[in-house]
Amino acid sequence: MLSDFQNALAELAASPAACRALRADTRWLDERYTLAAHERRRLLSLLHDGAIARAQMLYRVQRLAPLAIHFDATLGALGKAMRPLLADYWAEHARGLAHPQLEAERFARWLDRRLPAGAPARTPLEREAAKVQEALAVSLLATEAIA
Repeated sequence: MLSDFQNALAELAASPAACRALRADTRWLDERYTLAAHERRRLLSLLHDGAIARAQMLYRVQRLAPLAIHFDATLGALGKAMRPLLADYWAEHARGLAHPQLEAERFARWLDRRLPAGAPARTPLEREAAKVQEALAVSLLATEAIA
């Protein structure tokens, strides 16, 4: 049951939609996880006292960091469209990748499919995605050399 508690906590920290579902109906937990009564109470307490909201903020910052580092010009060029696009990306890819360049590369592929030709963010995306590809190749080669 501890692993279910940990998985439920991770899902809630990563997903505003999961939090909305749980607020709407507490049976959401029971349908997805096998929890002890005290684990269930703890998760509901964390949800209602704001701890989950703070965890979500930290999780988003952790997910945003590699994108901001690798796609500064792209995110700037997106302007007001950046927030809804990031929300869509995070909804589609709820679990982050621990390797920052893999997360950045996945985001670049995702965004490339959504940007229309001629969009202001297209040029910086192509330039910055190429740099991510280079950095990722170097990183993976270094990992292979260690192994």
